[in-house]
Amino acid sequence: MSTHLAGRVAASVSLMCAVVVSASPASAMATVEHPSDLPGCTFEPGDVPGVDVFFPARCTQITTDTGAVTLIGHGTLPAGFRLPATFVGPVQCNGQAGRIVATVSGQVTAVCHFPAP
Repeated sequence: MSTHLAGRVAASVSLMCAVVVSASPASAMATVEHPSDLPGCTFEPGDVPGVDVFFPARCTQITTDTGAVTLIGHGTLPAGFRLPATFVGPVQCNGQAGRIVATVSGQVTAVCHFPAP
């Protein structure tokens, strides 16, 4: 979810954040959008060091009653790419810092937090 992973997702997140309306405290709850609600979610070249291609992500977006958003992307390294060790590092998320983890088994997870507007 770096400027790389955030690529297509960032536009979606930005648009979704723009239409979030804060709930009153009496009806406070989070909204969860599942992977099928977020088409086009991808990891981009460079999100995982040494992986220089786009690959699909299944993203879940959680929006709190205050408007804060957490975006979580899950994926699998594309065929032909392997890591010698688990990678844990920062990832750029549409202007916010996030964290990405890619395991030697090929599983990739990125988490981005966007504060309430």
